[in-house]
Amino acid sequence: MFEPTSPDKFFDKVQDLKIEGTEDIFRVYQINPEEKKTVFVFHHGAGLSGLSYALLSEHLKSLINNQCGILCYDCRGHGKTQTSNDEDLSLATLSQDLVNICNALYPDPTTEFILVGHSLGGAIVADVASKQMLKKIFGLIVIDVVEGTALESLVHMQNVLLGRPTSFKSESEAIEWSITSHTIRNIESAKISVPSQLRKISGKTGDRYIWRANLTASEKYWEGKWYKGLSEKFISTKAPKLLIIASPDRLDKPLTIGQMQGKFQMEIFPECGHLMNEDAPDKIAAVLNEFYSRNKVFIPKRFNIPLRPSNRATAPPKN
Repeated sequence: MFEPTSPDKFFDKVQDLKIEGTEDIFRVYQINPEEKKTVFVFHHGAGLSGLSYALLSEHLKSLINNQCGILCYDCRGHGKTQTSNDEDLSLATLSQDLVNICNALYPDPTTEFILVGHSLGGAIVADVASKQMLKKIFGLIVIDVVEGTALESLVHMQNVLLGRPTSFKSESEAIEWSITSHTIRNIESAKISVPSQLRKISGKTGDRYIWRANLTASEKYWEGKWYKGLSEKFISTKAPKLLIIASPDRLDKPLTIGQMQGKFQMEIFPECGHLMNEDAPDKIAAVLNEFYSRNKVFIPKRFNIPLRPSNRATAPPKN
């Protein structure tokens, strides 16, 4: 019941991308990897991986009808990605990583990006979008992260981390824990994403699986770095914006005012937990597709119009 599911079938291409001029190698997952005018770029939350978007990407692929590319990746210090400094989870570094990956995979300067981020990923994509670090940003989508509530919850973060098991006997045991603890409410998604959050270590008593990301070591980046100014960055971004949350109670004052002024679209899914993109991937994918369809510019095809034939009589040629 809790056996892992291979992620291979959910993406058209999986590769380890080395960033030129660095020792950083990022695990990237793509759908429609060939050049597309518009690309959805997904950044996961802290402690997770790009595979937390696997089911969502599959649903989105079926909806966009091959019109867009989809890119997910394991950020620094997470999943299968290996960098020269995995503990540098500063906002500036993570934002630059996203830009480097996009520029390496999509060098065409006319490519438009729809940036989607969950939790920490939301802070990253808002930072990139507000600073216009990519040439063309089609849209900004943030999933279940709001500056006010994020800052308030940070005081409980260490307790949350201490409440997690430190290791598991198997990947299946970790998947089972994620479901029974209600961390993830979708077993099919958990079977794909949870194994990528672990790494195997060998000891005298046998193999154990521990968490890949060292979130405790990232504490220095939490309050004043990741989420500070998030609401202003989100609201000030010029591109179309969408906020997806599980409860309206999570809105802070700037976002409440901005929403009342119609500065961004908001969707609420009360049936979801914090990992919304895993809990309801089909519903989130439908909202993303609708966002894309509503905001894309329709350019009609141009056809050559034949010249109207002349009505004037033509004199017969002289002999």
